[in-house]
Amino acid sequence: MNITRREQYGILTLGLAGRVDSVGAGELENVLNELLDQGHFRIVLDMADVQYINSAGLRTLADAVTRARSRDGDLRLAALTPKVARVLKIIGFDRFFDEYPTTDDAYVGL
Repeated sequence: MNITRREQYGILTLGLAGRVDSVGAGELENVLNELLDQGHFRIVLDMADVQYINSAGLRTLADAVTRARSRDGDLRLAALTPKVARVLKIIGFDRFFDEYPTTDDAYVGL
């Protein structure tokens, strides 16, 4: 998986590309933990180029959003592909994550 970083409006955005499977989830977990440890609690994940997510990836997202929200921050998901959005809905993660059509939409109120 490829992870790019950019900061806009004081919010850190991670662009994800590829598969958030066991290997990709480990990479994402390392990056998110590093950012959270550094005090970045307002994070948007641009998921436009994520084709697949499995249980390891879902656990990584759940852990990160819990940590961010415990510090009055948030982890928001933007530009989900239909396939990934469907997975989140099937397992009920759409109740825990606010999903946004674009990263610009995700920045509002964050």
